[in-house]
Amino acid sequence: MKPTFYFLFIFFLVSSGFGQLSISGNIMDDSQEGIPGITVQIAEISKGVSTDVDGRFRFSGLSKGSYTLTFSGVGFEDHQESVELIKSIELPTILMKVSTTELNAVQVVGKSEAAEVREQPYAVSVVDVKPLKVQNLDVNQVLGTVSGVRIREQGGLGSSFDFSLNGFTGKQVKFFLDGVPMDNFGTSLSLNNIPVNMISGIEVYKGVVPVHLGADALGGAVNVTTDQNIKNFVNASYSIGSFNTHRASILGRYTEPGTGLTFNANLFYNYSDNNYLMRDVEVPRSDGSGKLDTVNVRRFHDAYVSRTAQLEIGVVGKPYADRLFVGLIASGNDKEVQTGLNMQDVFGEVETEDQVLIPTFKYLKKDLLFNGLDVRLYGMLTKRQSARVDTSSRTYNWYGDFTERINNAGEFTYNKSHFTFDDESQLVTGNISYRIGQSQSVSFNHSYNRFSRVGQDPLRESYEIPFTTPNTITKNISALAYNLVLLDDQWKTSLFAKRFAMEANTRVEDDLTGEFEEFEMSFEKYGFGVASTYFLTKWIQLKLSYENTYRLPDGSEMFGNGLTITYNTELEPEQSNNYNAGVLFSKVFQNQTLRFEGNYLFRQASNFIRLDASQPRNSNYLNQEKVNLTSIEAGVKYTYKSLLNLGLNVTKQKNINADESDRLYKDDLPNQPFLFGNFSAGLQFHDVGYQGSKLAINWLSVFVDKFYWKWPSQGTRRYKYDIPRQLSHNLTASYSFGEGKYNASLACNNITDAVVYDNFAMQKPGRSFSLKLSWFLSN
Repeated sequence: MKPTFYFLFIFFLVSSGFGQLSISGNIMDDSQEGIPGITVQIAEISKGVSTDVDGRFRFSGLSKGSYTLTFSGVGFEDHQESVELIKSIELPTILMKVSTTELNAVQVVGKSEAAEVREQPYAVSVVDVKPLKVQNLDVNQVLGTVSGVRIREQGGLGSSFDFSLNGFTGKQVKFFLDGVPMDNFGTSLSLNNIPVNMISGIEVYKGVVPVHLGADALGGAVNVTTDQNIKNFVNASYSIGSFNTHRASILGRYTEPGTGLTFNANLFYNYSDNNYLMRDVEVPRSDGSGKLDTVNVRRFHDAYVSRTAQLEIGVVGKPYADRLFVGLIASGNDKEVQTGLNMQDVFGEVETEDQVLIPTFKYLKKDLLFNGLDVRLYGMLTKRQSARVDTSSRTYNWYGDFTERINNAGEFTYNKSHFTFDDESQLVTGNISYRIGQSQSVSFNHSYNRFSRVGQDPLRESYEIPFTTPNTITKNISALAYNLVLLDDQWKTSLFAKRFAMEANTRVEDDLTGEFEEFEMSFEKYGFGVASTYFLTKWIQLKLSYENTYRLPDGSEMFGNGLTITYNTELEPEQSNNYNAGVLFSKVFQNQTLRFEGNYLFRQASNFIRLDASQPRNSNYLNQEKVNLTSIEAGVKYTYKSLLNLGLNVTKQKNINADESDRLYKDDLPNQPFLFGNFSAGLQFHDVGYQGSKLAINWLSVFVDKFYWKWPSQGTRRYKYDIPRQLSHNLTASYSFGEGKYNASLACNNITDAVVYDNFAMQKPGRSFSLKLSWFLSN
């Protein structure tokens, strides 16, 4: 693959002819959101089109002359525009007014889903993924462009990652797929291997989490949404890239006309050698002198492969159910392990394996029994089998050389190990909401989650291991909310209360005898909060929220992952007081749109759960007595017609140890960036080479200032455990034709080949290239 040739070819297309004349434009509502499904007709040629999911439309192959365009849609007043066509033009943004003669229930149709989410009283960022579908991205890469968000990965494709949102990390932030918790999906179906063409949008809640998501999130939540409106489609994609990386997906849906019987199928495959070059690595000399050489070396034991199949069958649009589905998710992955938590130790034969099987049930019915009563149910049973293989007695270095040892020690652990464990979890979530007129509603949500683990290790039969008998965690989380809308939708407020209950039955190792003893823990607490938003004008929105909340430890935090994360079955729940204030400005000026979002967030947390990275190979989660987290973030986005878009996000945060009795009082928390941000720019051209085609060129720059991966007080004045300041750039060129049926995308990540570090000073890949081809068909 010669990237230069592909880029030159695409830019050559830009300079080629643009075909016949065209009329295009963008239709928005009062909230400056694109309106899908608006009918646009030209009377002179008896031709009509519908706006796409972003509210855009386009007529191609037109001749010079006068045309009258009529715009119509359910819930909106009709609109007309007269055009004198001399050359291809893009009309100024068209704002359609909500029809005052329609029923109130119909008027809701006039607002886009993104607008409805943004208008909630919670601090939330909404990412429209639709324009990114043709690019070779996963969900994590898209989330990395949101203010306040940092994705810290341990390496290349398939590596473990740590999601950080305004200083909260890991399980403190909850993830959902169409409102369904992803906690028990397994490692094969996570944010770093879900292809972007599977989803339609992302909602990032910062601090206070809505009751309908029904989770014990401490610092926020991410809800990934898929497009449920397309009845029949097939989407296939394949990408190839540096480091022998291959990614393929096939997504499909079929709805039988008249009956509503629907079949959904999603298949994913990911593979990479991850053999990228690491620079300036300190490697001990083989002469035994203890001296270090600084060299460039390639990772040699870091391959990853994952496979996922997701199948569903059900019905839609029935009197008893708007959506009723049963499904099955089957996934598996194999991962070679190159290092521990940092690059100090290297391994050559350690491996992990995971297999997951998940039956699922989904039910949704609006206006059940009577108008205003909505019910949503979800259930899943997860069976997971995992293995952690450390059976070699060799000691490797970064050159791939090794020495043999005659004792029974493994590479990673003190003794050889083939630890296998079975995880089983049950999750049931139910939500009931009732609308009281046009200005009030109440909702109740309950979530039941039970997790158990039992394990064995045939190489360690001479002594007990932690999970020879089942260890279990049972959680019950209930939430009740009252929502009020006043002043003709200008002021919205939500009051809520939550109950958190947990029972844990585990085994704890005695520090003196080394034997395991039964340990039981129960916990019940209540939280509460309020969120409110007020529209100063139609385009300026203020938000305030407060929450006193708790989070219960997760099974992976208490029981570990069997290798790099060890168990801590005495982990206690954490509590936080969250204060949020924000402003959202969104305005359309003729052919231009401008959106600004700013937030101030302050948290006072106790028993804060964090990963301790004091050891190079593995570590565990522990409770930090008191922590204060402060974050200021701002983001601005500008678009000109469909031609140009610019974006800038900046986040500054300060996360400190607030425990006065601790010798590290007022120290910054380890492994937390202080200042980071990103800049994006994009150009889009139409009718490039082929009528109806699109060419998009996108640039992304990511900046992270220097920060410490251990406590700042540790180390000497001259030598600190820090990660240096870094700046990287990505460039993508995407081309689609056949009205979006055929797509190709060429990407260059880290185009300057900068040395980039991430979680616990792990070095990430340098410059890399990838090519993605995709095909989409729908009706």
